[in-house]
Amino acid sequence: MRARYPARQGFTLVEMLVFIVIMSVAAYALFRSFGSLLPRSPSPAQLTQATQLAQERMELILGRRNVAGYAALNDPCVGGTPPAICTTTFGYVVNVTGVAAAVAWNANPLANFKQITVAVSLAGTQLAQNNAVVANY
Repeated sequence: MRARYPARQGFTLVEMLVFIVIMSVAAYALFRSFGSLLPRSPSPAQLTQATQLAQERMELILGRRNVAGYAALNDPCVGGTPPAICTTTFGYVVNVTGVAAAVAWNANPLANFKQITVAVSLAGTQLAQNNAVVANY
């Protein structure tokens, strides 16, 4: 008489080997792509430096509002004799926009607002950005 074997459940050795090979190829491709990106990404020290530069420039601009008023709000690092803090090192580029232009904020026609953006980049890659809205009250 023939012995009846119950239906087998699970995976065969061949199926497991095929799965391991496919996952190994996928993991290798993923790690290779990360390996090519890491040397081009900024270091934590560069990100910290860029964030600090953006914050310093924003504080300079907002400090001008307290000294000269809203109408004379400007970037003290542009034109004239800039303060020593405006000197950037290590190739960082600081770009300030929105200081001169008043915008309507939330469709409020009674007050003027300036939306100021300070962006810091290094080698063409933007590392930090700081935004502020200044009102004329």
